[in-house]
Amino acid sequence: MIRLVIVVLMLGSGQGHAKECRTNNIDYINYSNLVKLTGCTKIIGNLNIVEATFEGDPYLNIPALHPYQLNVFKSVKQITGVVVVQGKHKDFKDLSFLGNLTTIYGRGAKRYQGAALSVAYSSIEALNLTSLKRIRNGNVVIAFNDKLCYVETVKFTNLFRRKEQQAKVVKNRSKLECELTGKRCSSVCGTNGCWGPRRENCVGDINENNLIEDSFNIDDIL
Repeated sequence: MIRLVIVVLMLGSGQGHAKECRTNNIDYINYSNLVKLTGCTKIIGNLNIVEATFEGDPYLNIPALHPYQLNVFKSVKQITGVVVVQGKHKDFKDLSFLGNLTTIYGRGAKRYQGAALSVAYSSIEALNLTSLKRIRNGNVVIAFNDKLCYVETVKFTNLFRRKEQQAKVVKNRSKLECELTGKRCSSVCGTNGCWGPRRENCVGDINENNLIEDSFNIDDIL
C-alpha cells in the first residue's frame, strides 16, 4: 500500500512541471530540432515555422515535418520572443498546437519588422489561439492567408500592453466569403470575436443568452 502511494505521488509530481527551452540557435522549426522542444512550457527565444519546416532540406538531410508533429508545442504557455508562421501544407489548417499559449513577450520584435506575431502566406483557416491573453511588446501582422477566416473579428488591441502597438490584418479571406461558407463565430461569442468556429474559440466572455440557440450550431457538432 505504501509503495502504491509513493508511485502515485511520483507520477503526479510530473504533471504541470515547468520546462524552459531555448531557441536562440534555432533558425526555424524542423524535424531535426523538434525533439529538443518537446514538453516545453516556456520558450526562451522565437518560434519560427516556415515553408522549409514542411518541405525539409535534402541538402542538410532534414526530413519534411508533418503539421501534426507540431502538437509537441501544446504544452507551451509563454514565448519570450516572437511567433512567425509561414508556409503551406494541405494539413496545416490552424494554430491549435499553440492552444495553451497565454503570453507572447515580443522581445526582439524590431528584427522582425516590429511584429511579435506574424502569420503570412500560410494555408491556415483559423488561428485557434484560444488561450492567448497578452502580447506585451510588438505588433501583429496577419496577411496574405487566402483561406483564413475569423481573424477580422478579433480585437487585438485588448491583448496589447502598450498604446503604440498595432494590428495589421489584410489580404486574408474576405469576411463575405467566410460567412457564405458558414465560417463564422459561434452565436455565444461576445463582441470580442473568436479564434475559430466553436464556442471554446470565443475571445473573452460568452453570451449566455445564446447558449440554447448555439447548442444546435452544426459547427459545434461536427
